[in-house]
Amino acid sequence: MNEIAQGVEAAFWLLVTFDRDLAEIALRSLQVTVTAVLIASLIGLPFGAWLAVRRFRYRRLAIAVLNALMGLPPVVVGLIVYLLLSRS
Repeated sequence: MNEIAQGVEAAFWLLVTFDRDLAEIALRSLQVTVTAVLIASLIGLPFGAWLAVRRFRYRRLAIAVLNALMGLPPVVVGLIVYLLLSRS
């Protein structure tokens, strides 16, 4: 229990003193997040608008599959993408 309290205290002091490494990590994380949102928006918004407007044979199936995929946890999706992109 003492280790947890020491960790919380150390984290508090890193925030209060505005540690340079912590700020760099936070800004890098924000940069990656904004980039991912922009890429996803460039792909997803036009596709979603097309899916909403266009009528085709398997439209209801496509919507059901997309809704089911949105229910997947991000960790599972990340693992699947990693497995698809890894060399082994």
